[in-house]
Amino acid sequence: MKYLFAALLLFGCSFSIEAAETPAKKKAPAKAKAETKVEVPSAEAVATAKTLTPSQKTKLMDIINKGDDAALQSLPGIGPAKAQNIVKARPVATPADLVLVDGIGEATLAEIVAHAKAGFPVAEAKTPEAKKKSAAKKKAKKE
Repeated sequence: MKYLFAALLLFGCSFSIEAAETPAKKKAPAKAKAETKVEVPSAEAVATAKTLTPSQKTKLMDIINKGDDAALQSLPGIGPAKAQNIVKARPVATPADLVLVDGIGEATLAEIVAHAKAGFPVAEAKTPEAKKKSAAKKKAKKE
């Protein structure tokens, strides 16, 4: 027991001597620590994203990670600026991670998930004739 104690004492002293001989390392600035902070989507965003079926999730993730600007802008609530922010944030791991993209909140995520659940419907492009007919209908309703 005495030998064990003596060995531990010598071992501990050798670390103290080595520590005194090596120069002290500079601490990293506080800003570097803040950059390594991992952002996590909110529980509400995760719950919203979990409502997607695997095929809906796969198709949505293909649009998010591989789609061009037109494909991204086909999603509700996504315009040119938000589409560029999504491109910058690629690769996005899960649909819930969209809330970490600048300009996209939980409400926009909910709209996108609802759009995916509806089967990604394509908005009809109105022709000039269709616009005239809808304007005529509106005018007739007012009268």
